[in-house]
Amino acid sequence: MINTTCDAEQILAATRDTSPVYYQRYMIDFNNHPNVNQAAIDKAHWFYALSPADRRNYSENFYAPQADPLWLAWPNHMKIFWNNKGVVAKATDICNTYPPGDMSVWNWS
Repeated sequence: MINTTCDAEQILAATRDTSPVYYQRYMIDFNNHPNVNQAAIDKAHWFYALSPADRRNYSENFYAPQADPLWLAWPNHMKIFWNNKGVVAKATDICNTYPPGDMSVWNWS
């Protein structure tokens, strides 16, 4: 997740196919927070637009929930991207095989 060249949508698509249970859980939680859906998408886009060094710095220095109101509204809004159970590792291994910017991955029901 730090050194990937993939965008949020590529990572979500890869997660959907490599770890479907985690994708489904995240999307259920995402759909349960409609008031912050766009903010969560924007945050993922912002994060993956950062350089790897800036991603590392951000991930090592955020102090949830004090600094970011999104953390208060939905603490798990970035969980699918930061999962430490091998989900992200599997997704980032193949994410570049998916088309970038495919917003349909955010629409799950």
